[in-house]
Amino acid sequence: MEFGPCTKSDRLTDALDRATALMVAASSEALRLVALHDEQKLWERGGATSMTSWLAARYGLAWGTAREWVRVAHALRDLPKIFEAYAQGRLSWDQLRPLTRFANPETDGYWAERAPELRPQTLYREAARHERMQRQNAERVHRMRSLSMWWDPELPVLYLEGMLPAEQGAALQTALERRAEQVVLADQPDSPQEARLADALVELVTGSEGGASPVPTLLVHAGAEILAGHEPAEGPWLSETESGQRLCTDAIRRLACDARIEWVLHSGSRMVGIGRRGRTVPGTIARLLRYRDGGCRFPGCERRQWVKAHHIVHWGDGGGTDLDNLVLLCHAHHRLIHEGGWSISGHPTEDLRFHDPGGRALRAARLSNLERLTA
Repeated sequence: MEFGPCTKSDRLTDALDRATALMVAASSEALRLVALHDEQKLWERGGATSMTSWLAARYGLAWGTAREWVRVAHALRDLPKIFEAYAQGRLSWDQLRPLTRFANPETDGYWAERAPELRPQTLYREAARHERMQRQNAERVHRMRSLSMWWDPELPVLYLEGMLPAEQGAALQTALERRAEQVVLADQPDSPQEARLADALVELVTGSEGGASPVPTLLVHAGAEILAGHEPAEGPWLSETESGQRLCTDAIRRLACDARIEWVLHSGSRMVGIGRRGRTVPGTIARLLRYRDGGCRFPGCERRQWVKAHHIVHWGDGGGTDLDNLVLLCHAHHRLIHEGGWSISGHPTEDLRFHDPGGRALRAARLSNLERLTA
């Protein structure tokens, strides 16, 4: 396929690519020096008590940022392949941070090749799956739950502030977001999305007890071995809410006592869908699709709300209503596909591509193995 001469926008993009490559190369060298500096305790010469505090003072970094520099720098000493991928610009900083939380010398080569194709969000979820939620931590967080309310002394405004443990927070978030999708705004608030959530909270709290609104469903993904009390000693562990919030395995089993368990059949690593029997995506597949994709799959889009299921091959053209033929798109990118001349090709979990009207392809980030197997 031939394209016209290089445009000014192309030159600007090339210049930004070069600048970003230089920035990443400098960052990788800085991380190498941070580890060496810390090993030799050179920060003591400046009167600091740690490498973190020395970095924060010398370079004006936030303490949390400095601590992350030190953590990542030391982790990379045992991950030469991943370090090389970062130095070459194949990994971004936002991909590197979660990756260094769970990769080890045995998996270094695998993740150095695999991680550049994954979104930071996917890698953070993978990192969380390798962190076991201990019962004592879950109990401590549960004891910390709180909700405060106070009125503004001058304005007719009630303020809310609170903290909920994972299972309660996930249930509230699910209920509010589902209800917010049904809210119709009669005015023009400063923040429409936050206004919808506020209206949804009021509707849920003040709604009638006659069952006008369905009871919200907390969707939990857990391996069968966890329900049976035989969880493996090493991760990753599948025990999380639809949004990726980690849950203690004891909480999973407690919820299962009173919950309706929805079994999902798989053919190999792929879920069996409904094929050509219907165009509308049923609830079971819609929930798994939302869990698998997390949000809009268009490259670089991080919208997680107001997303819709889209058939890659249109149902009218013979496409089935199966996960292999469905992706989540936000309203803007859904319209881009239907009305903007864009198209989609490939497989949603393997090599998903978005083509502009000229045919040029943008590759969507791939999903992790665990997301593919559980969706």
